[in-house]
Amino acid sequence: MSILLGVDIGGTKIAVGLVDAATGQVLYKARIPTEAENGGASVLARAIELAKQVLPRAAGAEGAGVTGIGIGAGGQIDPVAGVVVNATEILPGWKGQRLKTAFEAAFALPAFADNDVNALAVGESRYGAGKDYRHLIYLGLGTGVGGALVHDGKLVHGPRGAGSEPGHLVLYPDAPPYANGTRGCLEQFTSGPAILERFGDPTLTGPELAALAHAGDTQALACLAAVGRDLGIGLATLANIYGPEAFLLGGGVIDGFGELLLAHARAELFERALPAVKETPILRAGLGTDAPLIGAAALAL
Repeated sequence: MSILLGVDIGGTKIAVGLVDAATGQVLYKARIPTEAENGGASVLARAIELAKQVLPRAAGAEGAGVTGIGIGAGGQIDPVAGVVVNATEILPGWKGQRLKTAFEAAFALPAFADNDVNALAVGESRYGAGKDYRHLIYLGLGTGVGGALVHDGKLVHGPRGAGSEPGHLVLYPDAPPYANGTRGCLEQFTSGPAILERFGDPTLTGPELAALAHAGDTQALACLAAVGRDLGIGLATLANIYGPEAFLLGGGVIDGFGELLLAHARAELFERALPAVKETPILRAGLGTDAPLIGAAALAL
């Protein structure tokens, strides 16, 4: 059995797990708070220390050995050098951290690092809902909207590691300015906070809005229909440009609203996309809560 060490580094928690390279099964996992306020060097050191505690567990599987390390983390990451080239204040001092070399020095194993959403795309492509497709686009809809392009089974990176960012696709150029520096981008209209803002009740949570919609509330249904249409417009544009075999959607927004959004997105895709791609499947991600760990581990492949 070949085992991969997956490391998921986020703004609130660090998770490390042992993953069966053949099946994607998580054999063992542990997590600790990130303590991001202590700075990027401290976060990296905590991740390595947790990995040192998890790694010996691989000895419990007869004939098993850890063959590589994959690190999925927040921020823009150079996938060749494994260096964080840009990050938000969710992880203060994270920019400049050398993830690949730090883990290779600590464990004498090959290590690979990439953005956490890219890692999710790789995991779903290899082990999850996208495993039957060689060409797909992954979108993660949550607090923001991230994404990744998988072509012939491999991630596509721009020359500066900044390509394949569907969340920044512009839908409405005359919209008010948005936090990420664009106007009217997909994220501005389909992220979790954007959906609640569109509904107009700042006291409501996502699950409460979903419950209203499932109960037949006309305002909630209209809100989600509008969001689903905007999502479909974005998918149609991506389909016309890339022609993927499938779209794969995950994240808290999809987990919470599901078909309340996706039915409208499929209709919009069919209406707007070119004939060859208008019936591109829109699938839900399938790896569940372990997806970040499995995806991180899959980077090592």
